[in-house]
Formats: sequence, structure tokens, C-alpha cells
Amino acid sequence: MGRQMPAASRLLLFSCLFLVTDCGLPSTHSLALAAEPATIVVRPQKALGPVNRLIFGDNMLGYANGRNEYCNLGSGIWDPETRASVPEVAALARGRGLSVSRWPGGCEAHRFEWKKTVGPLAERPNQKFGLPEFMQNCADIGAIAIITLGDFVITPEDAADIVEYLNSPNDGKNPNGGRDWAAVRAADGHPAPWGVVWFEFGNESDHGDHKGGRFTPREYADRFLATRRAMRAVDPRVKLGAVLENTRDGHVGPWTREVLQRTAKELDFAIHHCYVPVYHANDGKPPAEELFAIALAADAQIADLYRQLNALIRELTGRDDVPLAITEFNGHFVQERPTPYRHCLGNALVNAEVLRILMQPEHRIALANHWQFANEYWGSVKGYKPPYVKRPNYYVFELYHQHFGDVLVEADVACGRFETGGGFGVLPRRGKAAPFQLYPDDLLPKQDWALTPVKGAAHRTEGDTVAVEFDGTQDLNYYHAQKRMPAEPLTGYRLSGWVKTEGLTTASGAGFQMGDGRGWPATHSAACSSSVIGTSDWTRLELDYVTLGDTKDVQVICRRIGGAGPVKGRAWYRGVEVRKFRPKSYGAAPLVTVNASKSRDNATLFLMIVNKSLREPLPCTIEAEGFPVTEARAWALSGPACDATNEKEPLNVTVREHGVKLDGGKASLRLPPCSVTAVEMRQR
Repeated sequence: MGRQMPAASRLLLFSCLFLVTDCGLPSTHSLALAAEPATIVVRPQKALGPVNRLIFGDNMLGYANGRNEYCNLGSGIWDPETRASVPEVAALARGRGLSVSRWPGGCEAHRFEWKKTVGPLAERPNQKFGLPEFMQNCADIGAIAIITLGDFVITPEDAADIVEYLNSPNDGKNPNGGRDWAAVRAADGHPAPWGVVWFEFGNESDHGDHKGGRFTPREYADRFLATRRAMRAVDPRVKLGAVLENTRDGHVGPWTREVLQRTAKELDFAIHHCYVPVYHANDGKPPAEELFAIALAADAQIADLYRQLNALIRELTGRDDVPLAITEFNGHFVQERPTPYRHCLGNALVNAEVLRILMQPEHRIALANHWQFANEYWGSVKGYKPPYVKRPNYYVFELYHQHFGDVLVEADVACGRFETGGGFGVLPRRGKAAPFQLYPDDLLPKQDWALTPVKGAAHRTEGDTVAVEFDGTQDLNYYHAQKRMPAEPLTGYRLSGWVKTEGLTTASGAGFQMGDGRGWPATHSAACSSSVIGTSDWTRLELDYVTLGDTKDVQVICRRIGGAGPVKGRAWYRGVEVRKFRPKSYGAAPLVTVNASKSRDNATLFLMIVNKSLREPLPCTIEAEGFPVTEARAWALSGPACDATNEKEPLNVTVREHGVKLDGGKASLRLPPCSVTAVEMRQR
């Protein structure tokens, strides 16, 4: 591809994986219920915990793919001629408080060989931004490093060697034998150890390497354990994280469960990527305000996801000390027209909400990395030479860096609320909150599987079991065994079934799909389960699907998604049941959210306020209990509309200071529409 996307996008471009709602238009129009004034009450004496600034990380790209902008320029952060960080870009990184830098990036890390990125430049002419240069850039911007290991190519010995290169003293001891990697580091310009702690074993490893390779959960877990043991034999301080599935609703598959169970005793942290919502259309539908009302209603869903994920980690590992690392997060807007939403003001608010959630101590987040810092497809900084453009996402981090405190404190908001019908991976937000309910009856009528001819495989039914033998001649998109059932509009259905495989040599495995009865080409509305590869026993799979507003029936499909190379081996599908469910409801969404903190000396309060009213400014009053405010200032990130960008006008979306009135120890201000506002309040 000409541009680097997060790995999940490559599958999501042609299928809706792990979605709990439809991928098309939302079910109903978004509706603001009341644009009433907002009242914020801050309780400075109720401390929640320290502000974790390690969630303000970002991603740097150093792919060894021969493309100058990555392997030599680091997407604009490195000057290979001066062999130094680009001063202006390093200053921009410091200016937004970039605390954790991740390298070498996303899916091209699968087969990234770190040893080809160190040593004399003459020996790596197409990798002038390698590991030593990345570490120097970290030092220049004041960030700690997290390094993604090439899970499909690295051996335990290679992993031990990278720890020796980064962390061992240059004393000639050479703990692994062979090449003295500490001496290589010293020759690369840094005699002292770097002391790197954080490493990831791969990136989104559950979906394969996009070149036909894919691990079973057992294979991945075994490789993880061998790698970790080799690394910690060199330096017991290092931490290695294991990759979980990127669920959006807490509904996990066999990968996450087996990896957690098998790595339980030695897992240092678990890795999840947060991409909500998921939107790929270039037709401007729905209108931007409706789309971002849906996007900005996802906050409760994301928070609940991390509660569920932490509970699952405790259940499957028996431990309460395994944190999460969210090494990629952003709104998943993969499109260009009518404007690139990934760079717009509305998506900046999406990221502000993610930061608020990740900062809450209950979610046990060790660190987080926004995707992604400079240039490429997603960069929050634009330009390879001055003048550099700060995109709206950049300003959210800048506000937090410049106008947020040291200790989180409790705060509540009373405000109007709005409703959406959901969509694009976001659950509906309506009425009052209600728990998930799964109804007991199997609704799938008794019927035979309907088989249609397929080239590249032989398939048959054995009772109610579908048996498929893939002959290895082609990359087969298998959907040729189906059942149908009547369905109600705007209704949730949970499919469960069993899959077994034998020698299924493919990166895309066997699973199930449920979608609108008119088919994917007509509606683009479907959900897929996780899948099974290799040789496995019967494995239970589930998926949740919410029908469209005009759905009359649905298809149940035995599935193998194409696009991952020729497929050979056998798969069996059986025991499919479909039950109706009522999705968990988080209730109508508040128009205003707040994140509050204070300075260590208790002299200053800091608020980060998101106004989700996309057209109207909102009056806002702030009261701090036991904290009479005598001085207050505010800075708001805003623009002319929720889909406004800085692509043509660099200051179209920017931060401006706003007036604050004080009356009787309370502060009041008007929150601009679709804005993030930082407020500082002091007492004498």
C-alpha cells in the first residue's frame, strides 16, 4: 500500500470484523434532547490517583521497506544528513508532552529485523533511521521507548541480543556470546546503556502478517514465553507485552482467552488497540454532524470495554497486577471525501474522550500511544520542512501538556443529553441505561445448509455439519454454505457455533458470519466471528449482529475471508444457534464531559471539558467544593464545524483563550460548540 494504516483497517476495508452494530448508516438520526446550561462540581479533596502522563505517547515509523520517508526520515522526525532529530519536529513533540515513543510502527513490524537497523550507516544505506537513531530521538524529546518486536521473524536469541544492545554495559562481557552487541551500541554513538524496559511481542498478531503467515494462539503464546525468558535472562527489568484481539465491545474470541491463559504467570502487560468508530465511506453519508454525534457517544462503551477486559484478565490469569498498554488509539476514519475525518475537529474530540477514559485508575492503563505523530496517513503533525502544520489531534495533547495537573480529582457534570441510533462500531445511546439481556430461545429454523458450487474447495454436509476441504490452489473467499432466518429490524442477534480445523494453512481461518439477507454487496451490513486456523479441536465461536432499520431476514454463513493467500486444509462447522439479545444500553449521552485534576500543592485546579453540542455554545458554571476561586483562565480548541480541518488553512482549527467570569467563588464561561476547553482555577 502507498500509505500505512493500522493493521485492522486492511481487514475492515472489506469486512466488518467484531462489530456489534451494522457498518452502514445508523439506525436513527442523532437527536439532541436538551442544550441546557452545564454545571460542573469539582471535589478537590477527593483524589482519585496520580495523573498518568504515560498515556500521552505516540507512534514513530521506521519501517525497513525501502521508502525514504520511513526508513531514513522516520516520517519527518529525523534528518539523515545531519544524523540528528529535526529540531522543529522534536520541539513539537516536546510541546505536546510526548511521553512514550513506539517504534518501528504497526503491521510492517511483523517481519521487521532490528539487527539490520544498527551498526555503521555504510552497512545499512536504506535504514538511516534505525534503532540507534530512534533511541536518540527519544532522548531528544524526553520520551521513554516501547519497541515492537518482529513476532514472525524474531528468535529468542535475537530478542536476547536486542536487550544486550540496549541495556548491557559496554564492559566486554557479551552475555549471549557471538557478536558483542553492547560494543555495537557504543560504536553507534552511545556507550552508556539505554535502559529500555517496554517491549511488545508483535503488533495485532492475531490477524497474521498480511503475507500468508498466522499463528495459532498456542503458537503465539509459546513463542512469547520463550522470547520473554531469553530477554529477562539478560536484563530482568524488561517487560514484554502480549497482544490481545482489538475487540470494541468486550466480546473476545479464542485468541485472547488462550493467550491470557497460557501466558498467565509470566505476562508483564496486555496490549489492546482502540479504534472507535469505524468509518470508511467516501460518500458523505451520514452528514458529518450525525456521524460525529455517533462517534462522541462511544465513551461509555469504551470505558465499559476496559472494565470487562480487566475483569477477564483477572479471571484467566488469576492475577490482579497485569496492566493494559493501549499502543494504538484513534478514530478509525479511513477515507478522504468529503474531507479526511481523521484530521478533523470532531476526531480530536474523540481522542480527547479516549484520553479521559484511559486516565481513570480503574482501567489499569500502564501507557498509551496515539496513532500517529508525524506525516504518513494519520500524522497529527504535517510537513517534512517548515512551516509545519498542527492538526486538530495535536492540540488535544498540547492542551493536556500545558493545562493539566498532577493528581486526578472527582468531578460531576449536570447537563443536557443527546441520543443516537449508533452504528460504525458504536452502540446506540437512548433513554436510560439498561443491562445486556440474552433471550434463551434458539430462533434459527430447522433447515439444511444451502450449498452453492465453489471453485478451490470441495464441501458437503454430514447431518448438520458442513465439511470443507480447501485444495490450496487459490485465495478462496468462502461463503458458500448458508442458512436464512426471518429477523426484526433494529434488533440484536447473537450467533454461536462450533468450528474444527485440520492443517488449515492460511492467515485467514474458519469462522461464521451473520448479515442482512440482501447480502453484503447490497447493504454492507454484517458481522464476523473470530476464526480458527491450523489444527484445532472443536472451538466455540460467537458474534453479535444488530440489524438495519429495514431488515426482514438475515443470512447465517460458514465463512473464510479471502485476501490472505491460498488456503489449504480442512474445516468443519456445526452446532449453530441464534438468540435474540437486547444490547447493553448506556443511556442517552451527556453533552458535556469533564476530566479534573489539581497541582501537588493544591493551589490550582485544572479541568478538561468536552462540549459535544456540535452547533450551539453551552453556558457552563464551575463550582469547586471548599476551593473559593479567585483567578481563572480558559483555552478552547474549536473551529467552524465538527468536520473542519487544517489541511488548507493551518489555523482553521486552533486553540484560543476564552474569557471566564468569577462570581461568589464560582467560575462561568461559554463552551464553544464542538470544543475541548482547558480551564485553570486558583485560590489565594
